[in-house]
Amino acid sequence: QKVEWLYAFDIHCNAFFPLFIVLYVVQYFVLMFLLTDHAVATLLSNTLYGGALSYYCYITFLGFDILPFLQHTVVFLYPIALVGVGFVLLMLFRINITHVSVERYYYSW
Repeated sequence: QKVEWLYAFDIHCNAFFPLFIVLYVVQYFVLMFLLTDHAVATLLSNTLYGGALSYYCYITFLGFDILPFLQHTVVFLYPIALVGVGFVLLMLFRINITHVSVERYYYSW
């Protein structure tokens, strides 16, 4: 089962655009709140990342599921379970993923 690479790239671009909007544009406008040490900020931050990553997997699934010759495309939905487990773990340990990503982006040498 082969898929033309331009079609696969188009699926990736269509799935990446909402992720980009959420993690770069929306997050930018609420960044000052997300970097605080409140539990609500941690919840919103982890929800933004979890929702964006889950939506990326879902849109990828929809793009490949429409092809009649592909089978077992449901495997593109499996990473959503990992995102859910990661979300729960991050909330249990009170890790704000926005804070981690900003530190890594700006303060890592």
